[in-house]
Amino acid sequence: MIRGLGHTTIKYSFLPFISELFSQDKLEGITKTEQLTEIPKNQSQPGWERVKKIFRIDEFGNITPEAHTILLTGSYSLVVGFLLGGFLEGKNAYEKFMRNNEATSFVSSLEAKKKLQDAVIMGIGKGGFRWGTRLTFFCMSFVGISTVIQTYRNKYGILEYLSAGAISGWIYKFYQGPRGWVAGASVGSVLGLTCGLTSLGLLKLTGLSLEEARYWQNKWSDDRTAYIRKGLTQQYENKDIAVLKLHDEEVGEAGKTLENLDKPNEEANLKRIRFEPKTKLL
Repeated sequence: MIRGLGHTTIKYSFLPFISELFSQDKLEGITKTEQLTEIPKNQSQPGWERVKKIFRIDEFGNITPEAHTILLTGSYSLVVGFLLGGFLEGKNAYEKFMRNNEATSFVSSLEAKKKLQDAVIMGIGKGGFRWGTRLTFFCMSFVGISTVIQTYRNKYGILEYLSAGAISGWIYKFYQGPRGWVAGASVGSVLGLTCGLTSLGLLKLTGLSLEEARYWQNKWSDDRTAYIRKGLTQQYENKDIAVLKLHDEEVGEAGKTLENLDKPNEEANLKRIRFEPKTKLL
């Protein structure tokens, strides 16, 4: 009996770990990071209302962190897919050309090099387009579906990644019939499980929840954009533009005041005379 109890304990000892994987890393405002995120609590809202908010734009034209993550995933996957597909297909086009034209006689070496170059460029273009569009479609659908499921359930775990991977794989292989559906869903589930475990592991190591990670990612992007705009503004302000300086001295700063129009400004008049074009006598 004791031995059976020991086997039962060992057998079900992993259940708390699985329960923790499928649970959500909730925001309770305890840590400093959670207090600074300013993430609203949407526990009482219906699931579809939370889903609709993902695709809404605020009054300043900003998208939500979830939509930003989906678009960012699509951009990265497009670049990676184009580079990978272009490299592989370009290499295949080169090998195919060399293999099929071993005994081909060309007018000159320049003609052979030109045809080889055309074949490689065509292979890079076709391969990059094919791989880029397919990888972008799969990655964006995977991230989008998982985000929608997580937002609707208001939970974060492995189940969302499994479902998103299976659905994305099924859609990707939809045109191949039932066998393609099963194969696509199976491969997608494996990829989703791997991605989910990796994401959960990284979040556990960093001590952040998914909401916090998305918030800080979007905040860092906004801060970077604001920093770039600030640098450009300072660069334009540091330029010595005589016309603008003369305007500010004579009229006043744009959009602020026009009091300088009613005040005598001899220095501005002298500058205006100096900047007036000199007429040439013919």
